[in-house]
Amino acid sequence: MSHCDGCPRVPHVCARNVPIFANLDEVGLAEVNNLIQSLSYEKGELLFSQGDVGTHLYIVRSGRVKLYDISPEGRQQIIRILSPGDFFGELTLFHNTKQFCYAETMEPSDVCQLRQSDFRELLWEEPKVALALLEAMSTRLSQAESFISDLTLKTVEERLVSWLLMKAQTGARLGSEVEITLELGREELAQLLGTTIETVSRRLNSLQADGVLTLHGHRTLVIHNVDELEGMLLS
Repeated sequence: MSHCDGCPRVPHVCARNVPIFANLDEVGLAEVNNLIQSLSYEKGELLFSQGDVGTHLYIVRSGRVKLYDISPEGRQQIIRILSPGDFFGELTLFHNTKQFCYAETMEPSDVCQLRQSDFRELLWEEPKVALALLEAMSTRLSQAESFISDLTLKTVEERLVSWLLMKAQTGARLGSEVEITLELGREELAQLLGTTIETVSRRLNSLQADGVLTLHGHRTLVIHNVDELEGMLLS
């Protein structure tokens, strides 16, 4: 384990890219950065497994990490996809509890780590970080409640439509249309929505046949009318 690679060239790169540290001044960022250590992972490596004792706050510096659970039947259910700047593992920092899921890299990734004891001390010294953490956790709780509601109350097609609408919020506007780049493959999307690859493919093809969207390979699609897509959740 080594100190955050590249930080001398790009000062405080790990801390600066994380929302909960955004309000720190240069001195605060430097202090956080001195506490951070970094590891590089290949695709498919586990950062921790379900049941491991949590000891660190993790920050994705590059690449992507997925948090997931495994059903008794062996089916993987993705809980969250993390991109550069996202953090995770914060829940175990306040209690000596075990991890409730698995964390695995989806591609070669650099992940910065902040020890539990160091992070707790930081919260005492920097109330702005503590407040930002509470805000971030509140947002995640709201997202988690919505996610659970989707899985239990909505059909697969409704879950897919909800996900597409969420992606459309940050998609590229092309007049009345929206182009979306899919960072997830069919299998990963199926694991996120709690269904099968075949079902996801059928639903996407059905939406294309109805003229709601156009698929461009497996990684890009264009939504022709967002209002029409939203109407599918209200009908």
